[in-house]
Amino acid sequence: MSVVEFRSRIDHVADHFGKHLAFTGLIPTVDQMYQCVRIVAQRHFPLDMGKLLMLSHREFLVGCNLLQCGLPLDAGANTRRAIEIARLALAVKRDRANAEKWMQGEKRQERWDARQDGERPKNLPPLQWPEIDNDPLFAPLKDYFGMYSDTFVHFTPEFIGQQHFDERPSQDGVAIINLRYFSSDRMVIQSAITICGIHGKILGVFDACFDNMVSNDGGWKMLKATFDQLGADLWKQLPPDDAADAEGR
Repeated sequence: MSVVEFRSRIDHVADHFGKHLAFTGLIPTVDQMYQCVRIVAQRHFPLDMGKLLMLSHREFLVGCNLLQCGLPLDAGANTRRAIEIARLALAVKRDRANAEKWMQGEKRQERWDARQDGERPKNLPPLQWPEIDNDPLFAPLKDYFGMYSDTFVHFTPEFIGQQHFDERPSQDGVAIINLRYFSSDRMVIQSAITICGIHGKILGVFDACFDNMVSNDGGWKMLKATFDQLGADLWKQLPPDDAADAEGR
């Protein structure tokens, strides 16, 4: 597949999925939930917390765009980064000093200096926030963080296992390998539901960061009820598990 063919196929796939309830109903509802959090909370809390909220929203929008283009494996990286944003938001809410710990300014500068000198930079020590990782609000997101790291972010056997290769003999008997560049309907819709669910949990973290002002808002309650119903309905209506529809629209 050439780059021109790939671009043309993306347009076709995006049009196909753009008509599905996951993209006409569920994803716009989550987007409205983000807007609701912003409206309710932005005037009462520090600017850095608002910036984290908007960065998480950006990851949601980029991920949804990739989903609609039939590329859910690539949307996983954005979702993992959004989980990291939520972790930092909760850590900063619990202790403002955690923002400085997250920066690790001197250690990061040392890494860039080492690269500039042609040396191998030292590894950054992982941030140990057990009280955040074990918090009931964040613990489910931590599980997804690990799964998305192994399956979508890094080049791993799990990532390879998500690919679909076809092997066909040519006229002279040589095996021809083809890769299905776009995922099946079922995988895209299932990923859309899951990623929306993850962002629903992320918004729950931000609600806690905003002293539960959002969850007490009437507009939020209506959006949350719509979100829950759409998610449940879509799970029941998943397309059949048929990878053959991935390229054959």
